[in-house]
Amino acid sequence: MAIVLKRLKSTGPDREDAVLDFGKKRTLIRGPSDTGKSYIRDCLWFLLGGDKLPKTFPLSAGYQELQLHFESDDIEYQVRRALIGGQPKVYCRAKGNEEELAFEPLEDDLSELLVKLSGAIGKQIIRSLSDRGAVTGDDIRHWALWSQTAILSENPTSGEGFAVTKRTASFNLFLTGVDDSKVELRKKTSEVERIKGQLSSAEDALTRVQAGLSKDAKRDDVANALERVDEVLVAMSSQYDQRAAKLRAVRREIVEASQQLARATNGRNHAQSMVSRFELLEQKYSNDLERLGAANEGVAFFEELPAVPCPLCRTPTNAQTEAQEVKPEAAARYKAAINAEASKIRGLRTGLLTALEGERRRLQSWQIDVDQLGNVLNTLQNRETQAMQSTRIEFSADPKQMAIRRTELSAQLAIFDEMERLRVEIERLKKQKLRPKIQVNRDGGASGRSVADTALSYLKLWGFNDIENIALDAEVCDLVLNDRTRLSFGAGLRALYLSALVIALMEHALKKGHPHLGVVVLDSPLKAYADPDSDETHSVPVATVTDKFYEWLADFSGLGQIIVLENERISAATANKLKPIQFTKKPGMGRPGFYPHREVGPSQLPTPIEGDGLDVAEG
Repeated sequence: MAIVLKRLKSTGPDREDAVLDFGKKRTLIRGPSDTGKSYIRDCLWFLLGGDKLPKTFPLSAGYQELQLHFESDDIEYQVRRALIGGQPKVYCRAKGNEEELAFEPLEDDLSELLVKLSGAIGKQIIRSLSDRGAVTGDDIRHWALWSQTAILSENPTSGEGFAVTKRTASFNLFLTGVDDSKVELRKKTSEVERIKGQLSSAEDALTRVQAGLSKDAKRDDVANALERVDEVLVAMSSQYDQRAAKLRAVRREIVEASQQLARATNGRNHAQSMVSRFELLEQKYSNDLERLGAANEGVAFFEELPAVPCPLCRTPTNAQTEAQEVKPEAAARYKAAINAEASKIRGLRTGLLTALEGERRRLQSWQIDVDQLGNVLNTLQNRETQAMQSTRIEFSADPKQMAIRRTELSAQLAIFDEMERLRVEIERLKKQKLRPKIQVNRDGGASGRSVADTALSYLKLWGFNDIENIALDAEVCDLVLNDRTRLSFGAGLRALYLSALVIALMEHALKKGHPHLGVVVLDSPLKAYADPDSDETHSVPVATVTDKFYEWLADFSGLGQIIVLENERISAATANKLKPIQFTKKPGMGRPGFYPHREVGPSQLPTPIEGDGLDVAEG
């Protein structure tokens, strides 16, 4: 993805805005010292998330806020940050009609945004031999924004101190596109201490477990004894199963016979109850017939009695009040009623006797079934008793004692297994607590060759045709030229060689789609080489290198954006093509510096430097 810097602005109340527009591909900002060139690089570092505040000087007094505009894809971003410090605020808008589109606040953290825009989101790099983490904004800035001090430094390109490891890792991420997520790290001290604690616990556990065994106990003996006990228990269980199988069949027949006997008994009892009821009813019918026969005989006897007047009043029978009851017709009616009732009872009795006979036959049948089923049940119960009495245990051992013995042997075998597990765990922890020296091999391979060749092509364009061989040492993130490390050369060559390296790295990363900010800022790459007071021997004249460097920059159309801050002369012809931003340091002549000129007190004016001026060579 990468970014393109557009504009740097400094604002303040009652102050004219200090604005600097950058070219999309290359920008040269040149002029004498104390005009704000290095200040521009410091502002870019600060606005891109760095902690170091830009230095202050008289002309910067009264300015309160810095702003940086940059683009990435179709989005324009604006970063605002107070010159006194504080957190940067980020705004964005889609590229288009700037009068219609307003910047909107962006919630993303600036450092995370730079990592995202550089294509390094999700990438892991080692920060030390025992720590790994995500790429940060500092890793991105370090390889993009180069101060004059860093370019001339005799220190390694990755710097010094604790940051060296992570900066070396980020360099190789830009170079190869491969992060360190699969690199084996050295264990941290805290992790080693934790492992030691686990090891001590495992050793104590092994001691406790061993206390549960006799000294002469052997695992094979315990396993064999357990196997023999299992064989006996299996045989005993098999014998019990056989007996149970026999008893199950007999008891199943007993259950069936018992159910049938219960049904037969119920049927018999019901039939017996019905017979008793029917016999009682038949007895009642017999008694009723006898009673009716006696009543009939009484009526016949009454009919034979003569009519006698009342012994008291001598009233004749037919003249008495109830005389009709003693008339012959009444007696005939009584006899007819008695005969009818007797006839009905005899009819009922006939049916009753038939039903009684049927119930007696059913009772007899049920009784036969009860007797037969009782005999069958007795036979089955005798067979069950015989089966239980005939089963003989062929083992002298007590099953309960055998089960207890098996439990003891199983526990001992488990102790042996636990001891083996603990021994394996102890060996594993002993190996883990070691902290072998981890070697991270940085081999640029084809990518390193590509960057070195590109850097060589730049150097030749700058006039250094004496370089016969060049290589990139990915371990130290630096070039080796003519079998010499870059740091073994003088300050002037060191600066130019480093400039070629970081520009070549940017182009390679963008071409291959590797993470990179997409910008390189170089503060005074030519200054040391052109220093007249330097005792460094130059095989290529200073003027040649300066002119060729500016010509190359004017024609640069490769990938990425290059911003050069320099005070060396530039030819009029190259200046017309490159169109550098000139700082004159002279009020009323062009642009004095980054900040607009205004009158300040004599005590606040910077000390003049001999030779300050536009320094544009005649064409």
